[in-house]
Amino acid sequence: MSRQNFERFFETEKQRQFDTDFFKAAEHYEAWDEIDFESEEEIPGEQTFHIKAEDMKYYAEAVEDENPLMNDEEYAKGSPDGELLPHPLFITQMGFWCIGVKGRGNWVRTPGARNPGQDIEFHEPFRVGETIHVKMRPHDRYIKRGRYYLQYKADFYNPDNVKKATWIVTLILPKTKADIRKFLEGERGVEL
Repeated sequence: MSRQNFERFFETEKQRQFDTDFFKAAEHYEAWDEIDFESEEEIPGEQTFHIKAEDMKYYAEAVEDENPLMNDEEYAKGSPDGELLPHPLFITQMGFWCIGVKGRGNWVRTPGARNPGQDIEFHEPFRVGETIHVKMRPHDRYIKRGRYYLQYKADFYNPDNVKKATWIVTLILPKTKADIRKFLEGERGVEL
């Protein structure tokens, strides 16, 4: 679906900046069979995510969560935390933003990928005004029922390097770059 079809829904600065065309850089995405598990070294994401109130509010709206702690700043001021709280899946928005399209971990944008579930562990709430960065590394790769599963572990930190959350990203992916190309060319039913 082209960006034009989405633009009427964009409300925030980041939504307007985010490239929704995952096909565009797909030739450069890591494929399942290319991930290097030899190095345990953590790598940084491509960019940071500065959390604004609008990011939290419009994410909650997009997932149709009407909890006022997530979308009403005045109401949230009266809560024990005294501020907006992010939706639990807000981390996915930050993950896609921080991982980016150029480096390792970009496979999370692979066209044709399927999401069998995620594991998220929160250590501390994300706060409006924080700038979050990600450090990640390959976590696991396996074949189950003929499908190719890949996992990365992404740790989210604030500017003081306090770990805010851990996200085990799991997707079922095409096995090779050739399989990704087939999907891009419109061939469905490629081995996933």
